[in-house]
Amino acid sequence: MKQYHLVIRNGLFFTRAALKHQNLVRVVNLLMDTGASYTILSWATLISLGLDPASSTVRRPVTTASGLVWMPLVELEEFHAFGQSIAQFPVLAHTVPLGSQVSGILGMDFLREFKIKLDFQQAIVEIRDKQ
Repeated sequence: MKQYHLVIRNGLFFTRAALKHQNLVRVVNLLMDTGASYTILSWATLISLGLDPASSTVRRPVTTASGLVWMPLVELEEFHAFGQSIAQFPVLAHTVPLGSQVSGILGMDFLREFKIKLDFQQAIVEIRDKQ
């Protein structure tokens, strides 16, 4: 199993991910959230990759602290995190507060695809390559 160190800020865990779409690549900081069903990226990040969430015909309901929000679903050609990648990876678009140091949330839709161990005390993710 390979180990990856998470960044801790204000008691929350962050990691980096690489997003690829239409020969464009963006490396972003994401909040790792085991309570989130979906991976969510900011509108600005998706637009910078040539995706237009406003034109998406698919919406998913997500319960947030503000209540139920219907978020557009778009598909990235490739999503990379923790040395792993998923092709044609669906993500949701949502506004991320201005000045935020994160571009979104890494949710369980990515994490449950792999055998992962989380060490919260050491802020380490151990992940086994998909076979």
